Amino acid sequence: MNHALHELRNQLAVVRANVEAFRDGVFLPTPERCTAVLHALSDASTLLEQLVRPSEGDTSSLPTELRRVNICAVITKTLLALEANAHERQITLRVQRCSHQRTACQRFMADPVRIAEILQNVVMNAIRYTPVGGSIEIDCRRNSGELVLSVLDSGPGVTNDEISSIFEAGFRGSAAHNVAGSGVGLALAKQFVEAQGGRIEVNTQPNQGAEFTIHLPGTLLA
Repeated sequence: MNHALHELRNQLAVVRANVEAFRDGVFLPTPERCTAVLHALSDASTLLEQLVRPSEGDTSSLPTELRRVNICAVITKTLLALEANAHERQITLRVQRCSHQRTACQRFMADPVRIAEILQNVVMNAIRYTPVGGSIEIDCRRNSGELVLSVLDSGPGVTNDEISSIFEAGFRGSAAHNVAGSGVGLALAKQFVEAQGGRIEVNTQPNQGAEFTIHLPGTLLA
């Protein structure tokens, strides 16, 4: 499965979950939530264009365009749109972040589109594997000059034998037998993190959940 098709499915899942939440009165259609949904629809439109031009859907040629962004705003918008997906499975989504925006995060060097895709892929993966009624803890902080984002779920975790393969395209672990998915999301997340000079890692204990941690330097590499 190419990048465009995988991400299009994610975006449509986000839009559907939010519209259903608005319809059912779960969430109010506030300007902030509506803006997040509109961003998802805009991204879906771009992805459709990639699907009609297959070469642009090839992950080997996906561009990363670093520019100065407010990384806090990018993360907030992405997580806001994902709340409805978590609610569908009665999953509690908790977010910890700095008490105030730091100057370095307001002038962060990154590709905002890829940052949103990284976070969306990792959190959607956590939602899929977290049992109904479970929880996902997201922590965003500055640490030694880099941005550190961690996503901890209460799912089945990853076995020690599977850790080395978890970021390989198409890989699906032993817990995936009854979980929908293609095994592409985490591979894309790793590719996009590394393209911005960062790294992603997983720490896990079987039956105690998995924690994915993303490290981003926030500086333009020479």
